Amino acid sequence: YWIMKKILSLQSEILSVMINRKAYHFLRDFFSYDKRALLVTGARQVGKTFAIRTIGKELFEHIVEINFIEQPNAVEMFRSPQSAKDLLMRISAFTRRKLVPGQTLIFFDEIQECDEIVTAIKFLVDEGSYRYVMSGSLLGVELKDLRSVPVGYMGELEMYPLDLEEFSKPLEISDEVISHLKGCYDKYEPVDEFVHQKMLEVVTLYM
Repeated sequence: YWIMKKILSLQSEILSVMINRKAYHFLRDFFSYDKRALLVTGARQVGKTFAIRTIGKELFEHIVEINFIEQPNAVEMFRSPQSAKDLLMRISAFTRRKLVPGQTLIFFDEIQECDEIVTAIKFLVDEGSYRYVMSGSLLGVELKDLRSVPVGYMGELEMYPLDLEEFSKPLEISDEVISHLKGCYDKYEPVDEFVHQKMLEVVTLYM
């Protein structure tokens, strides 16, 4: 079971390197222009963690990552800290990483396992030295109401499985073809027959 899981994970990462997910554009814009924390939700295995790591490495000098499933004792850090400074000191001690103001992205993964994160993130954002991103399974986040951070402290992105348009790009389906398909759909017009046949091949491969 674990070997198969690892193989599937590696296949997913290799595919993600080849495919430019739409979420990448959102993440780049958010971290470039928005100072709030970000919550990324979605079903399991849709690429949330890989997307955050990929864009995080692109935009930040340092990434500090805490996974509340793989590191369950990390939850203890969030029990009654005296201040944001106190919590940041705990994070640095737990991860054994130096936090560099203005250059560090702190990534909390599988947050459905840590209810206290909702209260803590507001104070961390207010402190302002670092950027924060959280990720969790959609069902877990919904059940524990982890979207209840006050307005102004958290943005949100819901990721979905790879769609046909994202899948088509590495197969060298051009933007002009995608634009033609969308135009035909919007105008209720038939697609060019040659394009139609080629796209049927892509759909079959996608499925």
